[in-house]
Amino acid sequence: MVSKVERLQKQYEENLEKAKIAKAELVKLRREQERKDKASARKARNRVLFQVGGLVELAGLLDCDKGALLGGLLTVAKTLEDGPESARFQEWKQSGDALLAERKATAQKTAETEIPVSESVDVYPVQDQP
Repeated sequence: MVSKVERLQKQYEENLEKAKIAKAELVKLRREQERKDKASARKARNRVLFQVGGLVELAGLLDCDKGALLGGLLTVAKTLEDGPESARFQEWKQSGDALLAERKATAQKTAETEIPVSESVDVYPVQDQP
């Protein structure tokens, strides 16, 4: 017959092993969550960078000298330190919003007038050859 001490020792060792397995599982889950969080943050940052690139293109600055563009952006950043209440900020915002609204309206008109590919192509049934 097994003594109570031996039974409890065995139970303790089994529980310790289960705890190690659970801890390893927890570490694995935390790493996976961290990986997903980093990927999500990276995707969000990339989306913002693509949007900024689109704005640079809209402004016609895609072929601009990089040094000049950076210098201009630094000037803009310095001006923005005055906050969104400044007259210059409001002027820039109005002209930018106007261009974005114009582009959006143009894109909507184009989308409404375009004929879907399936409607623009005449499809004739294939006839069996004799």
